[in-house]
Amino acid sequence: MPTGYTVQSIKPNNPTPRRLPPATAVMQGRLRRLLRAPPPRSLLSGALSSSPPPGDGGDGRSGVAVKQVTRGNLAEALEELRGRVREATFVGLDLEMSGVTSAPWRDTFELDRADVRYLKLRDSAERFAALQLGVCPFRWDPAKSAFIAHPHNFFIFPRKELTDCSSHEFLCQTTSIDFLAKYQFDFNTCFREGISYLSRAQEEEVLQKINLLHQDGTSASSTTPEGDGDMPLKRAADILFTERMKINFKEWRDAIVSKPDDHLSGNIRCTAGQFQTVFFKMRPAIMLNGFSSHQLQLIQQVLRKNFRDLIYVCTFGEDETSEKRVVYSDTDEDKILLMKDVQEDLLKNREARVKSAIGIRHVIDLLSSERKLIVGHSCFLDIAQVYSKFVGPLPSSIKEFALSIHKIFPHIADTRHLMTVNQAVQKLMKQKSKSLSSAFSLLCPSSHSYPEKPSTLSPVRIEVGGDKTMSSCFISGAKHEAGIT
Repeated sequence: MPTGYTVQSIKPNNPTPRRLPPATAVMQGRLRRLLRAPPPRSLLSGALSSSPPPGDGGDGRSGVAVKQVTRGNLAEALEELRGRVREATFVGLDLEMSGVTSAPWRDTFELDRADVRYLKLRDSAERFAALQLGVCPFRWDPAKSAFIAHPHNFFIFPRKELTDCSSHEFLCQTTSIDFLAKYQFDFNTCFREGISYLSRAQEEEVLQKINLLHQDGTSASSTTPEGDGDMPLKRAADILFTERMKINFKEWRDAIVSKPDDHLSGNIRCTAGQFQTVFFKMRPAIMLNGFSSHQLQLIQQVLRKNFRDLIYVCTFGEDETSEKRVVYSDTDEDKILLMKDVQEDLLKNREARVKSAIGIRHVIDLLSSERKLIVGHSCFLDIAQVYSKFVGPLPSSIKEFALSIHKIFPHIADTRHLMTVNQAVQKLMKQKSKSLSSAFSLLCPSSHSYPEKPSTLSPVRIEVGGDKTMSSCFISGAKHEAGIT
């Protein structure tokens, strides 16, 4: 399955379908039953179609552009994809990765036992990064007797979105990077605008930490400092700073208490002119801007020792920057209510940040919830990558992996596996490559090569990893054409 592509129906010159070899007919029959679609009136190649764009390309061939998705248009693309997937008969899935094998002895071979092959693929999925996710919903159109394809390319980059999570590390294999560059993969877009993600396991871990912080009351808005006990004031600069803050806070607090009507209009200032009254949750407050982290700790110490009615509060703005305030609260009951509101807001803010950090995993969750048939070519590694990046650590055995992945994607079809287990097709292909182009040339020879004389055939278009489409006669992911299986 390619990362993304545009396909069009191919209509033969002769309206009468030619007689197919028995093995080809058997293979087509299996594919039709698998896809649960009405049998096409022409060759299998005629079942692949896409709606044309408003205009033709520069070469006179029409096609539908692959939708390129980055973090800038993820929300819009996800909304569109949700409807496409719900209508789809099946969904094509493919990944582009930073590498395949970390050492020669970790290459997979046909004679490998299933458990050995899984361990090799697990090592690959854990070490290399997923750089692009290709998702292509196919919808059967009875009126056209064709599948309508809607290809999407999602650029991926695992940047650190949350302070509670560690930074990602991954390997790069030079042959894989060179191959992606050859097919015009846009590394700048990937690294600069790629969509980050949180796996389900990471999300659960972060939410547990957040809930513990909330329950323990140790959030950033707490009135207690992060350190244990008070800091000893040994430096003259610290002593002078704390005394100046004590005077300024007392002046501001006394002005509020003595002139309650004035603070409602925000007109109270200290004589030093450093503080101006603002409001926080209907209470007078002052912003603490321009102070270092050490000075903020000293301020908290001053408030805790000298002012029972002044509270240090730290919140986060819309741009995720922290905002520090000193808030006036005249009673203990009001203080408790204020801190409860602050902690609730902080919890909601952190949960929203976690939801935003889920990123590209929303696509995987969508495919899982819709329980559609997932189709790929030699997709064992792709599925292992999906599990490792978007679900959690890969299980230790292939049996556990099969049980776990079945809960996420209950229906998976690997076209390479279908070619391998079908004896008739295996006999026809003999020692040929198991790539999609080889299979297509065998099963659909009329659509695999351009005719020598003018005809009404419309070529199939393929797009691999870049912003431009590339014409080709086969439907295959580029990595499979390179022999990466």
